[in-house]
Order: sequence, then C-alpha cells, then structure tokens
Amino acid sequence: MKNKTMKKQLTLTLLACAALSAQAQNTFEGQFTRPLGEVLEEISTRFNVRLAYDIDTVGKVLPYADFRIRPYSVEESLTNVLAPFDYKFVKQSDTRYKLKKYEYPRRTDADGEKLLNYLCTLYNDQAGFEKRKAVLKKEVRERLQIDKYLAMRTGNAPILSKVRKYDGYTVQNFALETLPGLYVCGSIYTPRSKGKHALIICPNGHFGNGRYREDQQQRMGTLARMGAICVDYDLFGWGESALQVTSIGHNTSIAHIIQAMNGISILDFMISRKDVDTTRVGVNGGSGGGSQTVLLSVLDDRYTAACPVVSLASHFDGGCPCESGMPVTLAGGGTCNAELGALFAPKPMCVVSDGKDWTASTPKLEYPYLQKVYGFYGAADKVTNVHLPKEGHDFGPNKRNAVYDFFADVFQLDKSKLDESKVTIEPFENMYSFGPKGENLPKNAIRSINGLGKYFGKQTVRAAAADESVLKKAREIIAALNLTDEKAANLATTAVYNHRRAVRDWHNTHPYTIIPEVDKATGRKLSKVEREMMADKTIPASVHERLVKDLNRVLTPEQVEKVFDGYTVGKVAFTMQGYRAIVPDLTDQEAKVIEGYLKQAREEALECKSMKAISQVFEVYKTKCEQYLNENGRNWRQLFKDYVNKRNAEKAAKKAAKK
Repeated sequence: MKNKTMKKQLTLTLLACAALSAQAQNTFEGQFTRPLGEVLEEISTRFNVRLAYDIDTVGKVLPYADFRIRPYSVEESLTNVLAPFDYKFVKQSDTRYKLKKYEYPRRTDADGEKLLNYLCTLYNDQAGFEKRKAVLKKEVRERLQIDKYLAMRTGNAPILSKVRKYDGYTVQNFALETLPGLYVCGSIYTPRSKGKHALIICPNGHFGNGRYREDQQQRMGTLARMGAICVDYDLFGWGESALQVTSIGHNTSIAHIIQAMNGISILDFMISRKDVDTTRVGVNGGSGGGSQTVLLSVLDDRYTAACPVVSLASHFDGGCPCESGMPVTLAGGGTCNAELGALFAPKPMCVVSDGKDWTASTPKLEYPYLQKVYGFYGAADKVTNVHLPKEGHDFGPNKRNAVYDFFADVFQLDKSKLDESKVTIEPFENMYSFGPKGENLPKNAIRSINGLGKYFGKQTVRAAAADESVLKKAREIIAALNLTDEKAANLATTAVYNHRRAVRDWHNTHPYTIIPEVDKATGRKLSKVEREMMADKTIPASVHERLVKDLNRVLTPEQVEKVFDGYTVGKVAFTMQGYRAIVPDLTDQEAKVIEGYLKQAREEALECKSMKAISQVFEVYKTKCEQYLNENGRNWRQLFKDYVNKRNAEKAAKKAAKK
C-alpha cells in the first residue's frame, strides 16, 4: 500500500514537472497551449480513470490547458477541457468515462427534470395547457415541413397482394406510392370475424430484422385475433424501402418527414375501409416506433388511443435522424417528447418503460408529469405507465402483454383470443411486395437517394448520395466473397462501409495541404502525391484497427485478404504476376518475401485517399522488393531490361506474322 502511494506521488510529481515545463514554453502570449490528447492523458493519470475515446484529438490544441484542470474534480476538469471542441463525456462507471461529440438529442435525467419543471411554469390548468397545445401543434408541423410534402402526394391506391389466411386473422401486403416514385411497404393484419374493427397503426422501430421479425408478427397477429386491424410498415431506408434509397436514406432528416408522411398516408387509406371503426383508432410502436407514435399523435387528431413503448423521455429525443432530424423539439421555444406526448390528453395513453435504457426515469419523472397534465382534464386515470425495472430495450413478452392489456381495455378487444402461439410466423419473403431483390419494383420507382433531389433539393441529398456511393462500393467488395451467410455479409459490409466513410471524412477534414510543402530535414520540395501519402498516415490507427477487428469477427483470414484486395483492385496478385514474368526462375523463398512486402503495401494503402496514392504506396514497396532481389544476388536492372527486350521481340514477331 505504501509503495502504491509513493508511486502515485511520484507520478503526480512528474506530471507537475511536465506542467511546469509546458508553462515555461507556453506563456500568456502563447495562451498556455497544450495538445488536447496530452491533457486528457494527464487527467486520466491524475484521477486514475480510464477514458474511452469516440472523438478525434489529432492536431487539436487546447488554450489555457492547465488552468482548466480542477484538482478536486475529474468531471469539472473534463467539462472544461472538452468544451472548446464541442465534445462531452458520459460517465460509464466510477473509473470509466466515454468521450463523445456533443449530442443535441441526448441529455441527462437532471436536464429532463429541469425542463419539465420549466414547462410546468407555462401552464397550471386546462386553459393554459390548451394554449400551449395549439402553439406546439402548429409549430411542430411547420418545423417538420410536413404539410408541404403531404400536398405533393400522388393519392394513388395501394398495390395489394393476395390475402393469406391464418388462425383467426389474415395478412395482406401493400405498397403505397406516396411521393411520385416513392413507395412505402407494409402488411395489414385483419380479424377474420365480420363487422367493424378497431384500427391500430404500428410504426416500426430500430429492432433487428425490422417489421419482419418474430415478435413483430406475434404482436400484429395477436391483436388481429383479438379484434383489431393492425398495420405495420417499413422504416424509410429499411426493408423494401432500402431497395429504393439504400440504408443511407434512413440516416437523413428526410426520413423524419417521410416516415411521418407514410404514417398519415397509411391512416388515410385504412380509415376509408368499411370494416374500420373510426372511433377506435390507435397508434403503437417501440423504440424509434415509439417516437413515431408520439409524433403521429401530435400531427393527426384521428387517433383515439396511443401506446409508445421504450421510447418516451424528457431528456432524449431519439438520436436517429428519423426521430430528430428535423428540429421539432424547438417548437414553442423548446419542448420534449414527454410534453409532445402530453398533447394527447385527455385521450387514453399507456407508456411502457424499462430499467435499462433512457426510459428508466419514467416512473419518477415523465409519468408524474403526464399525470399532472392529464389531471387538468380530470383524466389522470387515462394515462398509465407499465414499468419493467429489470428489463432492457426490446419489445419482449412483457411489453407486448402491456400493449394487449391496454388496447383490450380501451378498444374492448377479446382477451380470450390472446394466445401468441396461434400466430403463424411467416418467412420474410411472404411479406415482400416487390420480391426478395426488388425484381417487381414499378418502372417509375426511385432507385437512388438522388431521386429525392427533385422533392427535397439536390443540396439536401448530396451528402447522403455520397454515403450511398460508399455503401455501393462496400457491397461490391463483400459481394465478391460470395458469402452464403447473410448476417456475416451484412456485418462485413457495414465494417467496410464504416471504414471507407471514416477514411473519406478524415481526408476531407485533414487534406494534404496540412503537410508543409518543403521537407524541413532536407529542404526538398515535396510533390502533391508525397504530401498526400504523409497526410494518409495522420489518420488515427484506431480506424484501421476497427476495420480489421470487425472483419475478423465474421470472416476467415483468407476472406479478409480478399476484402483488402478489393480496396486495392487486386494489386498484390497483379504485381506478383509481374515479378514472376520478369524473374522466371523466382524461388519460393523470394516469392514469399516479395509477396510479404506487397501485402504490407496493401495494408498501408487501405487508408489512402486516391488510387494515385495507393499506387505510390505500392511503388515504395516495389522498390524494397527490387532491393531485396539485388541483395539476394539478382541484378534487377538487367532482369527488367531482358524482360522488356523479350516483350518487344514478341511484339515484333507478332507484327511480322500478320504481314
């Protein structure tokens, strides 16, 4: 124990000396600057905490660095040090902090409590809240720009599949054209009993396999057996929507608008059916689908009951652009999903939450707030909270049971039909409108995110189109492996996409111009390609390491090498073939050494910006190969000369033969 104390004191003394040294070099005139990475390392050592990095510290310099550190608080020190760069920290344990970029949709429970307390000062009765409701409903629509796009809709009837009949319910696929050339696909689960039925619109969330997953089918089929028509549909850029705009489309603010438009359009179509009871219209979704549930309840007064699952919070707006891409929470001077949910008062609402995500605060924070607002209407009993403290972020059995109980009560559904085992889990292909590979897409269908430029503006889709191009290349590289495991293929594609995008973004923000034109050591002027190569090497090693780690999780070493060959257009094999042609009697040992050099070149070239830079990297290693051959008793210059002479002779012979 004594040794540990002495060691810590020695470490602090050394840090203090380093700080004094820095102060000697950095004065008031120099703003006492130090590299950000160096300061963070000092904080980690001084406070004996581990810092996990999700930020870029390369080249970033912190002014008045040492003055920002508070010896009594690691968190105040991190706040002061990270603030100038718009970075933040998230406490993961008493000894671990994750450093992240500022996230506008994510705050803390304490922030949520402060906001709800502030909102409660704006109204204290039904009349006051109704005024606030009118402002919010108007501004949410304006900030979402929803009316502009609703006016552009085609109004066309949906494409419907044949009806599939099961125990107590039927399923029918639909493809609804909203904007010209843009389709939303989904499934309609209908009770087999006659008469008018309740209708529940079920926007999908960010759960694996989308709306095709087993628990989604269980929920839709069970509610249909109980007497409600249920409609689920793809997220924008997920499922069949990805055939049109790839998954990139989902990560845009456009998704926020289109998903809301899809929900409204589907309700327009469904509510016109003769078997729908328009007095019983519900909306229910989990996670991102829960965020859509709240938004749709704000935009559309036709809903009479709502059930957001594992989503509603005062301190988190969803994070995904499809939930917070448009600034709807700036409405009314600042709001949150809890207040937007409260606009549904006094109509019945059930909020389902759990103890292992951001909804852990619901019982003590958001639910009491909702009860207060519902109390303005004398309807506090109309809002309920089912909290599952030991559960996490999913749509598991207990969440589904909460949904069944809620809609059974408010829509008088038949609880005797509540038996998930009676639901037939269909294969994904059954639920496709356009076929597994989109072979049945209509001729007018948009087939790239660029196709939305005419509606949302070319500038809006430009960045997404660039990402779509990166994804296309990633898919091509992985497709060359001919993997039969779809999950492995998807994970490998994601790894390559993330890497290529990170490399592109790094080079966009760290161009070769950051490298001086003149080599300080030699005074020689550097070429553009040389500066590009030097800039390539500034990219954090973690970018490369992440790619290798992610690929090795799902691919064999041989497959990983093929991926790297895809990056470098097969230069290893092509160049190796050249060496064998130039050196016909190349030994196995020589071939092994040369191939090793070329694979090193390939590895280094993965983070290059251009093909020119990749070729330059290979030129460096080709020089090493040739030096090796010379050192191994070969005469590379003579070998190459002989090869050229031989090729020229062969060409001359062919030319003469033609005459």
